[in-house]
Amino acid sequence: MSYNNYINLTNDLLDKPIYRIMPIHRFLQLLEVNKLTLVKPKKWDDPFENALLNSAFKTPDGETGSFAAKDSVYGQCWTFHRETDAMWRIYSHDKDGVRVSTRPRKLLTALQTAKPEHHNLKCFIGKVSYLPKKKLLDKLQSIDLLNTNGSGIAESLLYKRTEFTHENEIRLIYSGDDNACVSDIFQFDINPANLLDRILFDPRMEENLKEAYILAINEKGCKTEIRRSTLYDAPKGLTFKLS
Repeated sequence: MSYNNYINLTNDLLDKPIYRIMPIHRFLQLLEVNKLTLVKPKKWDDPFENALLNSAFKTPDGETGSFAAKDSVYGQCWTFHRETDAMWRIYSHDKDGVRVSTRPRKLLTALQTAKPEHHNLKCFIGKVSYLPKKKLLDKLQSIDLLNTNGSGIAESLLYKRTEFTHENEIRLIYSGDDNACVSDIFQFDINPANLLDRILFDPRMEENLKEAYILAINEKGCKTEIRRSTLYDAPKGLTFKLS
């Protein structure tokens, strides 16, 4: 059987940095429990998320039903964007957010290591493709949700409307056991120091808070490189000649 655990990803993207911004308290919680948290797509804002899995199907005999997998799949969104003004303002409301970075291959390997049983059928990572509404619906209808390698379910979560192109998303996806996933969240064990390449503080964060958070991060045993974003720093060394 041929497995496709990297979806819409070329080889040159597997080790390219990807990023995720979260509030500092969520990050400190991550370091406390050493777990990453995925959620069911119904928690995402876009009504088109999980549209295919939420749709009804009809058998050759005319009977209708629904896909049990719609309630047993989880995802976590990352982006290829290093940082933008909009990202900080959306995901760091209180100016105390932190951006973490890793790479697609490392992220998927962490999930497969934590959940080794049938990982080829359950663990995926893929780049989101953005399509006009009509093409999006056509694409979703062409996906084989019953593909025996499990990739159809994951692929159904990797297409969005062109209005969301600015997100440049990549998604980690885990398919749990049908009818056994009661919780809206799914967590798996990680080693933050191994998984995360760099930690970047919100560029608007106050200096004293930054120093306090660095101490808190170090106390939790995470030795990953830490910096503050310079997105809003004034340029240095500029001089102008007056004639």
